[in-house]
Amino acid sequence: MGTREKILDTAARLFSTRGYAATSLAQVARAAHVSKALVLWYFESKEHLFRAALQHFLTPYKIDAQVLLGLSEYQQIEKLIDDYYDFVAEHLPSVKFVLGQIVRGDETSAELVARVSALYEVYCNLLASILERGRERRVFPPGIKPAQDAALIMAALNGLLLQQFVEPEGSTVVRDLRAHLKQSVRAYLSGMPAHTEASVPSSASSPPCQATRRISETS
Repeated sequence: MGTREKILDTAARLFSTRGYAATSLAQVARAAHVSKALVLWYFESKEHLFRAALQHFLTPYKIDAQVLLGLSEYQQIEKLIDDYYDFVAEHLPSVKFVLGQIVRGDETSAELVARVSALYEVYCNLLASILERGRERRVFPPGIKPAQDAALIMAALNGLLLQQFVEPEGSTVVRDLRAHLKQSVRAYLSGMPAHTEASVPSSASSPPCQATRRISETS
């Protein structure tokens, strides 16, 4: 890892745990074992450093729907589940940085929250569109609810994300949970009893993906 990347990683860790206001360039320099002058040589100010760290850790966040071409609806959903899991496993520092900023709710994190919320909505709506198409083609049961079921899958995936942080290194728990999630989703979409209207709270009248975005933006 080069010096610039080392400073970015250190700054991201401090920004996410201490917040923007409570993190100084001197603290970043000490934690990175470099001089403050060297930090300023790479980054002209704390704001510049924060924005560079933000961009550095936002880079991996993208969704490429082209990878789903040629797959069945079942395979597309399982591919999205696998891709989400693999992304988290490969970019744990990035995910921790993003979650840290969102949880702290600093004003400087507004851009980050908006970007992540938009990506979440795209991912959730992609799942919902696959479920809707599968229902229309009668691949999935007519009683499924694409928006609500997509949001439920996303909630399970977010649970896997958090589980990833608490399991010891080398644990197979999250991998096993991912396999169980895919099996459960496939079983449900293969014709298990569909949701009844009574099982859906009245507050779910608006699409869960959009509701989640509004919550994120106001938190």
